[in-house]
Amino acid sequence: MKFIALFLFSYLLISCETTSPQMGKKMIYEPKGNDEVVEEKQQRPIKDFSGIKDFEGKKISMLQDKFGVFDFSKIEKTFEFHRYNANQCRIFIQNYSSNKIIIHITIYDLKTGNVYDQYNKNLCS
Repeated sequence: MKFIALFLFSYLLISCETTSPQMGKKMIYEPKGNDEVVEEKQQRPIKDFSGIKDFEGKKISMLQDKFGVFDFSKIEKTFEFHRYNANQCRIFIQNYSSNKIIIHITIYDLKTGNVYDQYNKNLCS
């Protein structure tokens, strides 16, 4: 009998809360008119990364001299990881932190998931 009374009480309580109007409701944000903010991203010119795989085994500074600063870098104790954005491709560079010698360069196509041996501007655009 206690369970039935408890069930009925909780049912009435829940049904009253869900059907009653919300008192003191605050509007956090209300748009005024037709104000639209349109952000335009500046498109950087797509670099030609042809020959980037030739930098494996060379100093990271030589790569930066030719292709400029990285779009992203993560420096850890033993290794450094860098990335260039090349339209639909990402070029990942891994090097040693101690001597800055490039270990590996990977060219990854975001759309297809393919990994390329050489950079091809037509495949990455």
